[in-house]
Amino acid sequence: MLDLVLLDVDGTLVGSSGFVMDCVWQATDKALEQGLTMSVCTGRPGSGIAQKIAERIGPKNPHIFQNGAIISYPNGDPFKVYGLKEAQSSQFINFARENNLSLEVYTPHELYVEKHSDLTEKHHRVLGINAIVRDLEEVIENEPVVRVQWVIPSGAHNKVLSLEVDGVDYNSATSPPMPGVTFVSITKAGVSKGSALLELAKYFETTPDRVMAVGDSTGDEPMLKEAGHPRVMENSPEVLLDNYPVLPHVENCGIVTAISEALTFDDTTENTTENTTDDTSKADTKD
Repeated sequence: MLDLVLLDVDGTLVGSSGFVMDCVWQATDKALEQGLTMSVCTGRPGSGIAQKIAERIGPKNPHIFQNGAIISYPNGDPFKVYGLKEAQSSQFINFARENNLSLEVYTPHELYVEKHSDLTEKHHRVLGINAIVRDLEEVIENEPVVRVQWVIPSGAHNKVLSLEVDGVDYNSATSPPMPGVTFVSITKAGVSKGSALLELAKYFETTPDRVMAVGDSTGDEPMLKEAGHPRVMENSPEVLLDNYPVLPHVENCGIVTAISEALTFDDTTENTTENTTDDTSKADTKD
């Protein structure tokens, strides 16, 4: 059995319905009974649906939220928090105002917007949380900001990527419940799902080679690169399908396969198992 399994949420645990399917819950419940350690590793905040998932798959574990900017327990108690500087956040706010773009500002416990849009309102329903409408400059003056995020139509995200701000990292992702939308997340430079994986490996007193990470978007690649056992969903972009072992589609309960592999992993057959997974997955994808 592997020591830790990190699970992305959107496109990995959650498909187009916006919820975890029963087949996945059955597999995670059984895995917990057998002693498998699991944590979510998501761009979502640690509230709403993501919090409920974390509570169920790892009620006593720290989980990764906000693309690594926050590692916390399901009850909200923080383990690690990495914030943006006020001057950095201010540049994104001004750019949003000048270009009439939807920007979300995340603090450790709240989500703020300056105004609602059709995209942000739908996104907040998907998250299962309510956003607070407030002057964003006032927010960053008075509260710590861990992440800001653009919610924009796919194809238009290059415009926000053109904004150069020192000391931050950009991360783009999509979500099955919101087709045609791209989320561009901004965190402190060096903070990612990959850096958070390393933190959790230390916490659980293991090493990255004993960790499985499962995702579906290029935003998950930092953790996929760090994990000894990366897996991607069949619904992932081609660049991931070409480079990592592939699981069945999120709508076909692909996570069940990952959990089974983590439970039955045997050090003595590591190379054979990994190679077999690669060959089989690619053959299935082509069919």
